[in-house]
Amino acid sequence: MRMKSRRTLAVLLSMILLLALAPSGFAVDLEAPNTLTVNFVPENSDFGNDLKTARIQVDLYKLAAAELDVAGDSYHYAVSETDNGDPFWAALTQLQGDLADAEKLEDQNNRDTVFEKFEPYAQTFAGIVLDSHPEIPVTRSELAVAENTTITVENLEAGLYLLIIRGAGLTTKNDDPETGYVVRTEQAAGGEGTETQTQTVYATRVATDDYEYLYRPQLLTVPTKVSEENVQQYNTAYGSWVNSLTIYAKPTREANNGDLKIIKNLSNPGPDPVNFVFEVTWKDKSNNDVVKVVTMSFQGETRKEYTLVNTVPIGTAVTVTEVHSGIGYTAVTGPQTVTIQATPPAAESGEPAAVPNVVEFSNDHSGPGGGHGILNRFTPDGSNFTGVQYDDSDEADQALRTAS
Repeated sequence: MRMKSRRTLAVLLSMILLLALAPSGFAVDLEAPNTLTVNFVPENSDFGNDLKTARIQVDLYKLAAAELDVAGDSYHYAVSETDNGDPFWAALTQLQGDLADAEKLEDQNNRDTVFEKFEPYAQTFAGIVLDSHPEIPVTRSELAVAENTTITVENLEAGLYLLIIRGAGLTTKNDDPETGYVVRTEQAAGGEGTETQTQTVYATRVATDDYEYLYRPQLLTVPTKVSEENVQQYNTAYGSWVNSLTIYAKPTREANNGDLKIIKNLSNPGPDPVNFVFEVTWKDKSNNDVVKVVTMSFQGETRKEYTLVNTVPIGTAVTVTEVHSGIGYTAVTGPQTVTIQATPPAAESGEPAAVPNVVEFSNDHSGPGGGHGILNRFTPDGSNFTGVQYDDSDEADQALRTAS
């Protein structure tokens, strides 16, 4: 299970479960145990069968304990009144203030608008926790490995938590794409008319044989209240306190594919345009043949490269065969086979990582003539090509020259 380098990180926002703790006339029992159920498969999706093969773990970081308010029907978070100068204290203090401000809003829609802004808080706390600042007083709890598509955690103490969903066999401090579960990307921040800045966006990953899943960190608070209109929305709804909470995560996924680079070298190239055709073949998981066809065009050049990007499943043996050499050229390299590996991360210098999956072919210029001469090239059959035919006759070459 390996992770490929990522061009962009496009992750759907996981449901944010935050509660402004409103007086309700119902007493809250902070001593009662709380239960959290995490459903890490999106509803009505085909992710389930694949994720059942994964080893998934839930990490809960207790950010703050709950403290009972004077009236006994609501609670707040235990935050030191002394500014100790660390980012954890600043974020927790600001969050507490925003929750209190939301309570002052009379209109429920305005309250909901406040809650929609809390996703950045999850990112802030994730940066603190996942980058492992030793001075931050955060408790990390490693919990059960999933057997199906949900994980249930019992006996949670009342308070504010950061939820991380990740592959159980992966580690937090290792950024190696094969073993690390923390994914950091830089995205633009700042609105119109402001100076563009970048911010680090955190996600965590779960890897299966075929896919990589990315989850955004989430904040949750227990105990909580559930809106009668939508059981998946947690807000300042009036009613009884709930000690059993269900979270529905919304990951994105991408296939665990790698790149394949084909290099073509020509000796003594002639001045005329010439085409070379390569057939790339492998077996899928059902033992069906998969075929891709690559054409490389030369006109006086001695070397060219073509890369199939994010195309072949990692761990797959791929054979590349030069099935057509341009007229006047003789292939001196036979079929090449390579097993696809994950692309390593970019070097610290910023240079892009080298593609590990490379095949190389060479040709000699053995006679006169150009090299177009390819008629009736491919007949597509679904995702494959069947009946690949070539007409290398002088008549075919002349017909193409005339047509161009």
